[in-house]
Amino acid sequence: MQVPRSLLISVVALMVTVANPGRIVASPTPAQPEAYGQQRGWEEPPGEFNEAQRRGFHDGVEGARRDYGNNRRPDVNNREEYRDPHVEGELREAYRAGFRRGYETAASHLWGAPQPPPPPPDQDRDRDRRDGDGWGMRGLSSEAERQGYHEGAEEARKDFQFQRRPDPDDKEEFRSPRVPPELVGEFREGFMRGYEVTRAQLVGEPSWQDRGDPDRWEAPERFSEIERRGFHDGIVGAQRDFGNHRRPNVTNREEYREPNMSQQLWNEYREGFRHGYEMAAARLWGGR
Repeated sequence: MQVPRSLLISVVALMVTVANPGRIVASPTPAQPEAYGQQRGWEEPPGEFNEAQRRGFHDGVEGARRDYGNNRRPDVNNREEYRDPHVEGELREAYRAGFRRGYETAASHLWGAPQPPPPPPDQDRDRDRRDGDGWGMRGLSSEAERQGYHEGAEEARKDFQFQRRPDPDDKEEFRSPRVPPELVGEFREGFMRGYEVTRAQLVGEPSWQDRGDPDRWEAPERFSEIERRGFHDGIVGAQRDFGNHRRPNVTNREEYREPNMSQQLWNEYREGFRHGYEMAAARLWGGR
């Protein structure tokens, strides 16, 4: 009698198992190591990172993967996108900090390099997240001002997301606010403040409060020389408006509308001026 081939294979397999009970029969497809990145928790940037840092973190992880795939040694300084990132000047340091951390985190998984230490706790940033509107809205008491603040903050987020040059007073929402004519001035005051506060938070700038004497304030490190000049002039402009009992409105300052310099530098100067003016306004009209 002829034994079916399928039955014969089954009998042979059973005999092998009985004779070698500790041996596991290999599957037809060799076992593969767990794919890199299958556990995705470490690929997520720290929760306290701002948008520029988060973008840098993801790019740093990708840069490390490319170095690993090309059999290079792990060195973040060899990545061109770290040395010369294609982001706005004011975002460079935040982006690079995020990139380095993402690269080092990926390197610890790919090459077995030491895990980077966790970032130090940033109490100021945590506080800003809890009461950012509280310190940003100081001195903005009317409903029109608060509405303007929130709309300005939203426009700042959009400009940051799409890497547009900051130009809040050219926004349609600023030029033609959806409020009664008698409230336009109040709305614009809030809009400008909301824009500047949110822009500062997105690029990782610390809170504006508790900074001491405004006459001693220093412009952010990311600012150019023209922006620094505008920053200090903006502080002086706010102090003059406060001393003359005017409402805080940066667009009412002639030196903001028509800076005394080459027109090619106006946008740069105005950005610094707005920042200094709104910081000082939050202090002067809102108190400590």
